[in-house]
Amino acid sequence: MGAISELYRGRISAPTDIKVRADEYDKLNANAYNLYDQITDGMEIEAAASIEKLVDIHRQMESITSEDSYTRSFRDGAKLMLDMLNG
Repeated sequence: MGAISELYRGRISAPTDIKVRADEYDKLNANAYNLYDQITDGMEIEAAASIEKLVDIHRQMESITSEDSYTRSFRDGAKLMLDMLNG
């Protein structure tokens, strides 16, 4: 199958070279690290490890959601184009 069919069926993940608004992203990322340090500072090792696991799980969930949104948006765009071509 071609790349378009693969993407339509959800077999290709979102591109990894997506550009972000660097300034805004960097600012939010710095704030997140500062907040993380404030929360975990003085915490017991087990509690800090649990927080780290929670953050990792959340990142994985965001990745899944992002890929799903990318695929769904592609499908919606393909449907729009087909509707326009078919009248």
